[in-house]
Amino acid sequence: MRLIAILTFCALFVPGAAQAQQLIGSYYTTLGPQDHYNSSGVRLTDFGAILQQDRANVHRFGRADASDQRDPIFGSRENRSRIPSIWTLGASGGGLPAYVASGGISYVYIEIYGFGNTPQYIVVHQGAG
Repeated sequence: MRLIAILTFCALFVPGAAQAQQLIGSYYTTLGPQDHYNSSGVRLTDFGAILQQDRANVHRFGRADASDQRDPIFGSRENRSRIPSIWTLGASGGGLPAYVASGGISYVYIEIYGFGNTPQYIVVHQGAG
């Protein structure tokens, strides 16, 4: 009887949590000099803010670097606003955030995971070995 109660509870209250997040998009991009400054000209030193500015430059301002790809998710301001709090490093990330935040230029590959068009987290990988 106890097992039936536990299974019923799980069936009613856990299904959303049990769903696996899906890869909903990916792109390559260069985190270049223009991505290190926000639209007011203020220098960015936070890696997440630089990732966010890169997507704003691509989708909103039309200032993509030659190697920047578009993505299906971050055309929305709301989704871009999530970037600083949802990024994580892939296995090859190492010192990438500190290097980029200090002004370094890097080519990266981004995987976007979530549900539908809502990103839950992004994984940042070095784009070239």
